[in-house]
Amino acid sequence: MASTVRSDPVGSVIGFAIVFVSFIFRGFIPAPTWVWLVVLAVGALLAVKDGISGLDVVTLALAGFMIVGSLMSVANTPTSDAPDLRKLNEPIPVPAEYGFRLDGLQRDFERTYRSKPIPLKTVNQAIAEVVDYYIVGLAPEWTVVDRKEDLRIGDTLYAQAKFRQGDTSNGIGIQVLADVYADPSPAGRSAAVILIIQALNCGEDVQGLPSSQVC
Repeated sequence: MASTVRSDPVGSVIGFAIVFVSFIFRGFIPAPTWVWLVVLAVGALLAVKDGISGLDVVTLALAGFMIVGSLMSVANTPTSDAPDLRKLNEPIPVPAEYGFRLDGLQRDFERTYRSKPIPLKTVNQAIAEVVDYYIVGLAPEWTVVDRKEDLRIGDTLYAQAKFRQGDTSNGIGIQVLADVYADPSPAGRSAAVILIIQALNCGEDVQGLPSSQVC
């Protein structure tokens, strides 16, 4: 059956006007995406309800362009519940008893803390206690997926642990080590505990996150 050419242009003009006004003023009038989609649908239906004219083709093309753009914008918008794996969100505060303070250059996916000076002979115990603090404090929501310890020069302990949040891709890693001060104080040699906390990716690769930072 041949398409009907409409003799009365009123619906065509009204439909075009609705779509055109939506195109011009959408950026100035805050409204949910679904509202604009309904307005565009109304305009398109008015334009074609009695047939298709040359103006209707323009109306449909403009409405289609706006609808596709709106759907792509919604698809590319992350949900508020999805964690940003490129940004560190510390689930618990750092241990309070060692006087940790932010130290050095901080990045979105990594923070470094330095403790107040403590006697060198107690630094290994402090390092172990910091690791245990995170293991106990993060359970049961976070599980340990890796833990390593070894001795470095001067027999100071280097410890690291990696944690995963349930079955998600969200993870964190900690590295705890000693920074021994060269000049001994009158009370004897001292050291600071260095705590490095990193965001980890326990799933697929995430753009912007170093490939080494995986569970």
